[in-house]
Amino acid sequence: MKILVVGPSWVGDMMMSQSLYRTLRARYPQAIIDVMAPAWCRPLLSRMPEVNEAIPMPLGHGALAIGERRKLGHSLRERRYDRAYVLPNSFKSALVPFFANIPLRTGWRGEMRYGLLNDARCWTKTPGR
Repeated sequence: MKILVVGPSWVGDMMMSQSLYRTLRARYPQAIIDVMAPAWCRPLLSRMPEVNEAIPMPLGHGALAIGERRKLGHSLRERRYDRAYVLPNSFKSALVPFFANIPLRTGWRGEMRYGLLNDARCWTKTPGR
C-alpha cells in the first residue's frame, strides 16, 4: 500500500501529526508513507522513522495557485498512491490528491471540499462517534 499524507504547514502541527504516522505504520507495516510538506517542516520528517519520503510542497502558505497544484498532482500520478490523508482543513490542501487521482482521499469536512475528498470525516468532541 502507498499512502500520501498532505501534512500541516506549521512546525508544531507537524510534530503532532507524528501520531498519525505511527498509527498508519502500526496498521500497515509494509506501507510506503510519504508526506508532502513545506521546506521548513521537512527536517522534522527526516527524523520520523515512520515516514519514507518528505515530498516538497513548493507552494507558499495561503496561495491557491490551482494550476500549480494541478501540475503537482499530475506529477504524483506515476507513484500510484492507494490513499491520501489531507490534514489541513483548507480547500486547496485537498486539490493535489484529487489531481493525482488517488482513489481514497480522507480528510475533515470543511471549506466545500465535497468531491475532492471521497472519505470526508465529521469532527466530533466525543470519541467513538
